[in-house]
Amino acid sequence: MKLSNEQIEALQKLLAREQQRIVLLAHTNPDGDAIGSSLAWASLLRSMGHSVTCIVPNKYPYFLDWMPGIEEVVVFRSDTEGRAARALAEADLIFCLDFNAVSRLEILSDTLSANTSARRILIDHHLSPDEGFDLMFSYPGASSTCYI
Repeated sequence: MKLSNEQIEALQKLLAREQQRIVLLAHTNPDGDAIGSSLAWASLLRSMGHSVTCIVPNKYPYFLDWMPGIEEVVVFRSDTEGRAARALAEADLIFCLDFNAVSRLEILSDTLSANTSARRILIDHHLSPDEGFDLMFSYPGASSTCYI
């Protein structure tokens, strides 16, 4: 797997503005790859000075509770405070991690679609990604999104 210089430069340009509001989304029934890649990417983005919210459509498995930062993951289905909807509405950048189609977000799809101004970036390893992303890192040959 080789990331293109053009893609890396495009990502650097998107992240160059300081203190952006960034949302990281993972698929329905999130697994270790979805949660792990989200938490790792969130940590890096926060170290760059960005405000980051990790959102999953529904609860992740209990055996992932050990992961550092997992307590900050917002579960859309049980989010009675509306934190996920607010974060998505206000996002400057939205990263879609470990899924290739917005339909994999199920109940979260409409909330995502409401934000038409945020730039969308896909980082994924599944076949046949959907169109509609401003930047795509799609590598089906990779073992996981964490690897990318």
